[in-house]
Formats: sequence, C-alpha cells, structure tokens
Amino acid sequence: MKSLKQLPTIANVAAANTVSIMLPVGNTYETIHVYYEGVTAAQLKNIKLEANSRLISEWPDGERLMSMDAHYSRATASGVLIFNFNRPELHKLGDSRFFGFDTNRSQGITTANISIDIAADAAAPKLKAYAQTVQSVAGVPNFLTKVRRMFKNVSAAGTFEIDNITPVVGASIAAIHLYMPDDGDADALCQITKAELLVDNTNWHDIDAVGASNFQVLNGRDPQIADSTVIDLILDGDVKHALPLSYKTGREIRGVAEELPIQDLRLRCEAASAGQIEIMIEYIDVWGAGRF
Repeated sequence: MKSLKQLPTIANVAAANTVSIMLPVGNTYETIHVYYEGVTAAQLKNIKLEANSRLISEWPDGERLMSMDAHYSRATASGVLIFNFNRPELHKLGDSRFFGFDTNRSQGITTANISIDIAADAAAPKLKAYAQTVQSVAGVPNFLTKVRRMFKNVSAAGTFEIDNITPVVGASIAAIHLYMPDDGDADALCQITKAELLVDNTNWHDIDAVGASNFQVLNGRDPQIADSTVIDLILDGDVKHALPLSYKTGREIRGVAEELPIQDLRLRCEAASAGQIEIMIEYIDVWGAGRF
C-alpha cells in the first residue's frame, strides 16, 4: 500500500546555504516532491541524490531536472521539483515500479539524502518535501536510474567525438542528453545537430537531431529541442532496449558467469558552433558494493 508523508523539516534554508533533505530509510521511494518558494528552480543548484554518502544521481540545477522530466512528458506541478524514481514512461507497470529507490536494510543503506545548494541571489527561499513510498521487499535487487554529468568542449563547428563514456559492467544506458542550447539564431534548435551512437563500430543512432526528435514525438515524448539533443534508447517504453554495457562470455569463474565490458563506446556528433556541451547520461544500474 502506498504511503504519502512529509519528510523531515529541512534545516538551514537560506540564500548561499547548502541544505540536505533527509530520507528516512526502510521503505521504497517512488517519488519525492520538493516544494519551493522565494527561489527559482534555476537557483536550486548542484542537486545530488546520495545513499551512504555515495552519489547516485546529480543535476546542475532544478531547471535541468525539469528539462529531463519534460523530455519524457512526465507530469509536473508549478513550484515543485519532482524526483521520479519510478519511470512512468515505461509501458509496463512492473517495469516502472522496478526502479523505486529501495532503502530496505537488506540493501545495506543506512543513510539517504538529497543535497541542494541555494544560490546567493535567492530572494527568500522556503523548502518542504513530501514522499510517496511503498513497503520494501527484502532481498530484491535495487535497480536505479543513475544520472551522471560530463563535459566536452569543441573549438569549432563541425564533427567531433566523445569517447570517454565508461562502459560499466552489468549496467546499461537508457538515454544520453546533450545540452548545448540554441544561440538565438533563426532555427531555435540545440547546437548539436546530430548525435550518432557507435558501439564496437556499429552505428545505432544514425539520424540527425530533427529526425530523432520526430521519432520521439511519435512515441509520446516532448523533446526539448531548443536546449538538448537526446539519444533515447527506451523510446518505445521498453526498458529491455536500453544499451547493455557488457556481455556474457559463456564462461564461469568460481560459479559466476563471466561478464566483460563492450570494447568501444563513442558518440560522433555535429555541432553548429563552438562551445561547451554538457552530457547527462542516464545509466540503469543495480545498487551494490563498488557500483556507485
């Protein structure tokens, strides 16, 4: 049965402070709603979700979190940051619920929190948070969406590659968001005009940004074309289409199936101008020692 409850009072809410939203452990979190007043989403910066002081996901600010949610056409509410642990865009309810943030003691999680830096120019910030939880089941693998940031500088318009995405054994990639916002020109489009995905020399995403966004719209997405170009690998709502980052060799080591990372993973992109690209990668990974 679902439980809706207010989370503990958030201490030290003031401009230029870092606040921590404490998440009591024991149950599975499906969503968390953070209500904000006297501060904009853009002024809620350096947002991090952590468990046992280990990073699970990160966003540069509230606007980026909302932009990624908007891509998936997730429900929103004014003045609320929504952390969707479940993935409502997946077509099977069981798949969606599979990604709840399980803090059952069988997971070894003793602390969990969301930290946020409040910008110095915030007018009069107020924050409160609520959670939707369900009872955990001990021993069930805790699959989570793990959001990671990286950057790429390009010195001129044209083709460039990103070849330093780590292929984590046992994990997969649901989507890659490339942010290089429109520069105010007539097309009003993100400056990344094409993003190809190459895995061991096979191109799995050989389409320009406009064409990719059209496929996304037809699958119920709301691509944020002025800000980002997205390689969406679970486009049809099937998590099994996420990109696996390793493969089983068919051998066993001490009774455990051997699994090796893919050999080469890279993006080949085209930029309309020079500048910095911020890459937000949505991994799917299972919580465990040494995995986050």
